[in-house]
Amino acid sequence: MEIRRAKAGDENGIARVHVESWRTTYRGIMRDEMLDNLSVERREQYWKNEIDLNKVLYVAVDEKRIVGFASGGKSRSTEYDYDGELYAIYLLEDYQQKGIGRKLISEVAQELRNLGYQSMIVWVLSKNPSKTVYEKLGALAFDSKDIDIAGDWFKEEVLVWKDLNQIIRKER
Repeated sequence: MEIRRAKAGDENGIARVHVESWRTTYRGIMRDEMLDNLSVERREQYWKNEIDLNKVLYVAVDEKRIVGFASGGKSRSTEYDYDGELYAIYLLEDYQQKGIGRKLISEVAQELRNLGYQSMIVWVLSKNPSKTVYEKLGALAFDSKDIDIAGDWFKEEVLVWKDLNQIIRKER
């Protein structure tokens, strides 16, 4: 298993993981119709732009196939005093619960730390069964809000790490 920075040409693999992992993670939580209408092609253009903009974006590669990714950057929330944010982390179902997610989060945290960030937040749906990975890395529940996704309302929690070093140390 290789964890590396995303590069041009990775966008299709990232988009595929994004769509497939939403379908497996959120089936039974979100409407099937919404999940079935997700498009690799639409997500591919989004991820191409992210790679082109040189965002903090890492991929997990197994036998030349992208099986997971994580992205982060400046916190998009102005209501909390945390400067970094883990924007997204997704893994194909067969690669979950093997430590790959922790490694991806650690890489994002390390890069954010190198860029001068001190802390990090992550937003996660309350019913997402994978949120325990954040807790195992020391994230603390901080707040929650209701959000609209495709016309349905969900509770989303914000978890925080006050010090990026705690993530980096746990995984190294």
